[in-house]
Amino acid sequence: MTETTKLIHATSIFLDGYGIFICGPAGIGKSALALDLLNDAHGFDFILLNGGNNFLVADDQTHMARDTQDSKPLLLAHCPKNIEGLLEVRGLGLIKLPFRSPAPMHLYVEIIDNMPARMPEPKNQTRTILGVEIAYIQIYKHDRMAKARVRAALYAHTRAKLVT
Repeated sequence: MTETTKLIHATSIFLDGYGIFICGPAGIGKSALALDLLNDAHGFDFILLNGGNNFLVADDQTHMARDTQDSKPLLLAHCPKNIEGLLEVRGLGLIKLPFRSPAPMHLYVEIIDNMPARMPEPKNQTRTILGVEIAYIQIYKHDRMAKARVRAALYAHTRAKLVT
């Protein structure tokens, strides 16, 4: 029997119409990368004014569910009620942001301690969660180009531009 829900230690955002969930150990920079991506989208003031199509989904804890209503199953991220709209900013504390829950997820980002492979095999660029295959990328925790790499992965995977 396939599991249909799972609580994941992840920060999730909805960026330009696509869902991204960011995983990694505690303190590795999940919230910081989410904040950086949201800020880069159109500027933080725009996000705070609930502009555009960019939202926090959940910070630190994300409930994942398998949605099979369409012909192709997808992952939906839900925020636990007690943390809706809250994002931790290290050195500042919790801030309140516009949020969207549930939101479909399209890219799984894993922040890791070591440099990832330069040219990963195509089979290593997806993961299966709750029986749903999702695009995947590893990001080094000190990567100054992290948000650009995440955007490139989102573009490549969602627009079928990945060369295999």
